[in-house]
Amino acid sequence: AVGAAMRARGGRVVQIQNPRMDLRKFDLVIANRHDEISGPNVLLSRTALHGVSPACLAQARQVWAPRLAHLPRPLVSVLVGGGNGRFRLGAAEARTLATQLGRMIDRDGVGMAVTPSRRTSAEVREILSRHLTPKGAWVWDMEGDNPYLGLLACADAIVVTADSVSMISEAVATEAPVMVAALPGRSRRIGLFMQDLSQAGRIRMFGGRMCDWRVAPLDDTQGIAQEMRHRLNLK
Repeated sequence: AVGAAMRARGGRVVQIQNPRMDLRKFDLVIANRHDEISGPNVLLSRTALHGVSPACLAQARQVWAPRLAHLPRPLVSVLVGGGNGRFRLGAAEARTLATQLGRMIDRDGVGMAVTPSRRTSAEVREILSRHLTPKGAWVWDMEGDNPYLGLLACADAIVVTADSVSMISEAVATEAPVMVAALPGRSRRIGLFMQDLSQAGRIRMFGGRMCDWRVAPLDDTQGIAQEMRHRLNLK
């Protein structure tokens, strides 16, 4: 509403994400395909906008590759979110995920680094650490430097929980194949989002085993930024 009011006073306003109001109130609206909106001033991306660029990953790799060098290869980075209004990630789901990840370590001989997020409950963190640390996995204890970018940069494969469009978007911006761990719950928007990435060959659902297939980074951020500048006649 603030953005729409600013434009009414003569400002140029770009709204990021579906404003859920008249789209004509903005110069541009940048949204995701799964938002299912359209219009002459709407730019749609397959992924969420983010700053995980090749340069950012290269810098993180320099810092974190030595810290993760003790782990076996291939290295699987695991990005864990948390429960929200659409998906559940509590103790039961954590035990299921930990069992699947442990099976992958045992059967496929992978190294593993796990990073919880701010939304991951202490109970879920404890379950993952208790199950996976004895198998040689490194599980961030939420102390010291946040390893998130380092895990993205150093991964040979990535497992990410299904609750977060942002985490999945950042994962597919890397050169690693991405496996999405399903969670109980439902979201039409996230379902459409994952369907889009699956059809592009960029993600597969996680089934408890290592999957490796040829991928290329997928990130619509730069393309959207360039089109925005073009539409607004910005140099």
